[in-house]
Amino acid sequence: MNFARRLLVVLLLCAASLAGAQAQVTPRDNAVQVIDQDWTDTGRNRVVPVRLRVPPGGGSFPVVLFSHGLGGSRGGGAMWGEAWSRHGYIVIHLQHAGSDEGLWKDKGLRAAMGSAREAMSAKNLALRVGDVSFVIDEVERRRNLGDPLLARADLSRIGLAGHSFGAQTTLAATGEQARFGGTRADPRIRAAIAMSPATWGAEGDMPARYAAIRIPFMSLTGTEDKVPLTPKITPESRALPYKYMPAPDKYLLVLKGANHMLYNGQPEMRSWSEQNRKVHAPLIEQVSLDFWDAYLKGDAKARAALGTDGEFRQVLGSAGEWSAK
Repeated sequence: MNFARRLLVVLLLCAASLAGAQAQVTPRDNAVQVIDQDWTDTGRNRVVPVRLRVPPGGGSFPVVLFSHGLGGSRGGGAMWGEAWSRHGYIVIHLQHAGSDEGLWKDKGLRAAMGSAREAMSAKNLALRVGDVSFVIDEVERRRNLGDPLLARADLSRIGLAGHSFGAQTTLAATGEQARFGGTRADPRIRAAIAMSPATWGAEGDMPARYAAIRIPFMSLTGTEDKVPLTPKITPESRALPYKYMPAPDKYLLVLKGANHMLYNGQPEMRSWSEQNRKVHAPLIEQVSLDFWDAYLKGDAKARAALGTDGEFRQVLGSAGEWSAK
């Protein structure tokens, strides 16, 4: 089995561990509205299921989109979306047909593997990037039509985050050039977070590959952010997008002992450890909120906290390594 196919199989198996865990989310703060809808992109004849988290209160709210990993759903990123919405962000979790839970749901393992072989493809990556731009368009359209859920969406302050294949989606939607032979960056995205990004190939090509990512960007990984059948993608290689992105406003967090599926933000998964719950998750919530507050709300204190010797570095202590440039 070649490298790309092994990657598909491993990520599919990780996603399959979510079976039975994709129920409607009950938010921790009952004041946050959590609504599932299916939005139709008529131009592409494509349905994009979304989960909206809308905070209470007046004024306008920045908008953060979340893209799930291979075999996932709009349930992905639940813990992070809950935290962000409680702190004044409209969060929209996207589900990407063709690389979502349909790869494995109600199928045997052999059939699921067969379905996944072509799922992590340039075609599906392009479809995912199209989903991101469509959802931004649709938020604007619905807001302008008076949709009460989106009336306070501030589309001058948009963030994008994603896990695994969703991290690749985030890279592609913000300017990575390798998979498309050009860039399809959406200029409306103001800041981005990639959780478990992956890269491969010659390092000599990487400065050009990431040169167009000029917006504030944070990468998150861990010392155990690996899968046994894909040895070419290591925790070290997951740090390479950060290494080759141009400064300023670039950040990298490497958590000690953090595994791949931690970053999907679903603690009900069997792969979550006590360290994930008690140490890693609170740190991810804090640093991601500092990042969004700094770059989507213009919070100077939050931006200072992200500095090399800032408050977050002090809180992190020996639990990981923090880099900023």
